[in-house]
Amino acid sequence: MTMNSKTGICTLADAQAWEALHSRLGRQAPPFFGPNYHRVVDPAGTETECFWSSKDENNFLYYPYLKKSLNGLGYNLDDEYCDISGAYGYNGPLGRVKDPGFVESFNHALLDYFAQVRVVTEFVRYCPLSNNRRFHLYTQQIDVLDNVYIDLSQGQDWVWKHSFEHRARKAIRNGEGHGLKTVIHRGSEIVAEEIEVLHEIYTSTMQRNEADEFYFFDRSFFEGLVANLGHQSLLALSYYEDKAISAELLLLGGTLAYGFLGGTLSEYYQYKANSFQRWELVKYLCAHGFEKYSLGASSARGDGIHKFKMSFARGCANLFYIGTKVHLPEVYVQLQTQWSEMYPEAAKMHANKIQGYRIRF
Repeated sequence: MTMNSKTGICTLADAQAWEALHSRLGRQAPPFFGPNYHRVVDPAGTETECFWSSKDENNFLYYPYLKKSLNGLGYNLDDEYCDISGAYGYNGPLGRVKDPGFVESFNHALLDYFAQVRVVTEFVRYCPLSNNRRFHLYTQQIDVLDNVYIDLSQGQDWVWKHSFEHRARKAIRNGEGHGLKTVIHRGSEIVAEEIEVLHEIYTSTMQRNEADEFYFFDRSFFEGLVANLGHQSLLALSYYEDKAISAELLLLGGTLAYGFLGGTLSEYYQYKANSFQRWELVKYLCAHGFEKYSLGASSARGDGIHKFKMSFARGCANLFYIGTKVHLPEVYVQLQTQWSEMYPEAAKMHANKIQGYRIRF
């Protein structure tokens, strides 16, 4: 590293340096990069690490990730190996940098460490709002989807007039006409019964969409998010009469709000609760000083979900990038070969995934 820089590796059991660097970002710190979020994703704390380096207040980077062993997957390997992936959500290096040389030194030190612990592959989902991919110099970075966010910086009236398309405004008025009501609670205001309703609506939405098993979470995951993130969690529930029909859990970081988990009951689609709820959230977020509200991406570019989200964010252009790196090509070839031999159907179906060798069926 550069002269006078300190470098280290944190775990969830010893996360003081990580927490300090995350807090140093203040209003620009996305919740996905802090130790409290990772305590929910990895409650046992056995896979999470954070590689960090700090030179001064204007030059520091930290990179939380999951380091998973490859030796328990049943492949015949000649040594202990692992791979690196981000937790569910956004990941990669994050921080503040004024000296370009610091970024280079950080990446060199990171590569040296990954070589020491025999990392075979690395997979990252960069945060499109913070553009943190610029801190990761050695990965192959590919824009795979279009993230959508609503610009809140000019206030709710501007959003209504200039960001929302006509069909979005029409849907919101439809919800108003049906007497929908939205309740928004933050942090400790969110009670167990509301989390249960959120979980039920989210699960029914995933089942209806035939989502991969990866996207199904038990209720304890939702409870953990609220308990660990506290004031950084925001829950909206929308009601038709006395029935909760739409829900969204947002994670908050500084002036940024990220739509995270939610859904709508299909039998109530005609009431346009999702659109109504989004407008209620926009009003809340504007009133509390937020500048961007990320709606996330979709399954494929230009699909129906993307077009629906864009109806709230006219003209938005915000690419979502992933990053990949094969650190040990020879070992990777061995993994791919054995995977194809042992699980041919899975290997064929998931051949485009750098860490597909973890999938057996």
